[in-house]
Amino acid sequence: MNQEKIEKFGFNLSIYVTLFMSTLGIGFGIFTESEAILLDGFFNVVNFIMALVTLRVAWLQKQPENEYFNFGYLSFIPLVNLIKGLLIFLLSLFALTSAITAILHGGKTLNANIAIIYALIAAGGCLITALIQKKIAQKTHSIMIEVDAQNWLINGLISLSVGIAFTVIIFIKNTPLSWFIPYADSTLVIILVLITLPVPVKIIIDSLKQLLLASPRAKIQQEIKHLFETTANSFPLEKYWLRMTQIGNTIFVSIYWLLPQEHNLKGIEELDNIREEVSQVIYANYPDLMIDIIFTKDAKWAEAIILRERKK
Repeated sequence: MNQEKIEKFGFNLSIYVTLFMSTLGIGFGIFTESEAILLDGFFNVVNFIMALVTLRVAWLQKQPENEYFNFGYLSFIPLVNLIKGLLIFLLSLFALTSAITAILHGGKTLNANIAIIYALIAAGGCLITALIQKKIAQKTHSIMIEVDAQNWLINGLISLSVGIAFTVIIFIKNTPLSWFIPYADSTLVIILVLITLPVPVKIIIDSLKQLLLASPRAKIQQEIKHLFETTANSFPLEKYWLRMTQIGNTIFVSIYWLLPQEHNLKGIEELDNIREEVSQVIYANYPDLMIDIIFTKDAKWAEAIILRERKK
């Protein structure tokens, strides 16, 4: 099974499991009147909608460029991840506000036994799906699948926490701590939101950086720079300027290569051979990469581009 089919399997798996989990969560949440379970259910509704959008975008990004999108549809990937992160962030804030309001109004009672049954089913399903998606992301290097795996992990931990909390409620029912029972559900929601909120925040920040054409992670920059310098040492090179950005899985690398003035250029074929050898070394380590190497003997062309970009 090739990477494209594995990635598509991951998207379809997420859609079907999300549909089941959202129906399960909202149904149990309404029946038990638990805000924590409703939160879990609505998380899955968001994931279901975004999974359908993601499947469409995964197809789009493989389409060729056209007159409207000269660089293809790669920018749609961070856009979808940004929307997903924002939706989860806003849903979390809504749940946090609702939980605080419930505590201020005396809390509420709920059926803990049924809630535990839901939590066991939901936690098992979410964590297994997260594990499968993580494996798929490692095989395909798909950022969309990786984000999906993080979302499933969040959902699984939420469900697991719900089960643990409601188990505690049963044990304290006939103890001096029974006064806390009406506040347990809302308290749990607050704790879960505060714990999981950094995940959508990270997704939002990473997606925004890609949409704004920021450079990839420092580690990636250092590795690509090292690969280039190691290979370029075998060829005539006086100076170079290297720029890069990342959109989705694809890394765009632009290199301005200053040839020594005294170098006697044998022809365009010589430059093509240099470009081919350097590119292949980098491709071997970063297959999802688009590289442009511009050769010149006049530094002003590269310096003018860099200076103009810095002024923007």
